Parts: sequence; structure tokens; C-alpha cells
Amino acid sequence: MVLKNLRIGSRLTLAFATILVLSLAGTAFALYTTRSSAEATHQMMQKPLAKERLVSDWYVMTYSAIARTSLIARSTDSTLSTVFAKPIKDSVTDTTAILKKVEVLLDSPEEKQTLQEILGLRKQYQAAKEVVMNARTAGDAAGAEQAYEAVFSPAATAYGARVLSLLHIQRKAIDQIALDIEAANERSTRLVILLTVLATALGSVAAVMITRSITRPLDSALDVARTVAAGNLGNTFATYPKDEVGDLMRALETMNGALARVVAEVQQGTTAISTASGEIAAGNLDLSSRTEQQASS
Repeated sequence: MVLKNLRIGSRLTLAFATILVLSLAGTAFALYTTRSSAEATHQMMQKPLAKERLVSDWYVMTYSAIARTSLIARSTDSTLSTVFAKPIKDSVTDTTAILKKVEVLLDSPEEKQTLQEILGLRKQYQAAKEVVMNARTAGDAAGAEQAYEAVFSPAATAYGARVLSLLHIQRKAIDQIALDIEAANERSTRLVILLTVLATALGSVAAVMITRSITRPLDSALDVARTVAAGNLGNTFATYPKDEVGDLMRALETMNGALARVVAEVQQGTTAISTASGEIAAGNLDLSSRTEQQASS
């Protein structure tokens, strides 16, 4: 196994490095998803929301202009057309400016098609408004009322409704972007949780494997030391890892061999002494026997 060939310090470094890399990967992914969400929110704020606000202002100004014209057409006060002359002029100028800004921002075929329809309806609306205003300026209240009912009201209703439909398109787009951002955030959250679980699992597996690669050889070395301490020098040594525990096992093997040789030498010396003692005893016995024989003769 590769771990057995690594020094203990290298294994511990590998374990800490693995956990650190997994932690950094999780942090980097979390930062990436956060940045993506922020970018999506920024994009929503930059263009779709800008379009929605412009179209919303356009609709409010259109609604106000229709209300003013209705008041002028149906009021008995003939001076209203003069009173509202400047606000009407400013409204037309502001609406035209907004229209130019909106036209640049619209990019989808649906938006462009709706804008073209609005432009056509706006021309009809402005023409109908002009008829009403001319009648009021000429003092023809009945003509203004008739033009309002027959021409202006239908044109204004169609124009306002189409501007409102463009506003609904913008709000629908913003709602969809918000849903997309929410879905992306949910996916990111699930992925971060999954990555955290995987990092924890991989870190745990790495910790267990590295711990076992250290403790098991140490247990083997401890068993050998206990066997030697008990006086059993017949240990068999397997292959050793190339780490500190392997160095310890090789040292124990050397010690075991040295002790075995010492014991063998002691045993040989004891045997030699025993043999010599036996020979001396036999010689003494033989000498004593011959001495007794000589004395009796």
C-alpha cells in the first residue's frame, strides 16, 4: 500500500492537506455561487428593472394625459385647455424621451412587436386628442364631447391597454429572473451541502486510513517487543513499511537476532562447561579407583 511507504510525518501532512484542500474547495464553490447570484441580481437591476421602471413611468404619464384630456373634453370650463397647455406639452416631451430610452433597451421579438403596435396606437391617440383639443379651443363643447366619445376614448383605451401590456411583459420577465435566481440559489445550497458532506466523508476516510496505517504497524512492533520480553526469540518478521515504524521493526529484528545469538552462545558455553565438568568428574572417579587398588595391593 502506498501509505505504508510514506513517512509518518508525510502521512500527517497528507491528511491535513486533504482536509484543507476540501475545505478550500467548499469555500471556493460557495464564493462562486454567491458571486453568480450577485451577478444575476445585478443584471436584473441593470436592464430588466430599468425597462420596467421606464415603461411604468410611461404608463403613469399616459394615464395622466388621458385623464387630463377627458377632463378638458367633458368639463364646462372652457379655460382648462389653456390651463393644461404647458403640462400637456411637458407630458408629450417626457413621454417621447422615455419612449426613446425604452426603444433602445427592448431586445426580445415580443417586446419589439408590442412597441411597434404601441407606436401606431399612439399616433391614433395623439390625433384623436388633437381633435378634442381643437374643438375645445374653438369653443365647440358639443363637438369636443362627441369627438371624445367617438374617437378619443377608444383610441386612448387601446393605447393605454397596449402600454400596460408592455409593462406586464417587463414585470413577467423580472418575475422569471427572480425565480431563476431563487432556483439557482437552491441548487447552489444543495451543492454546497453535498460538497460539505463529501468533504467530511473523504476527510474521515482519509483520517481513518492514515490512522490505521500508523497504529497497526505500531501494534505489530509492540507484539514483537512483548514476545522478546517474554523470552521468545523465535519471532518471524514480515516485510516492513518504509517509515519510522519500519525502522523500529528492523531495529527489533536486529535486537532479536542479537539476543538469539547471545543465548545460543551462552547455551553452547553451558554445554561445554557441563561436558568438561563431566569429564573432570569421570577422571577423578577413575583416579580414586586406581588409588584404592594400589593401596589394597
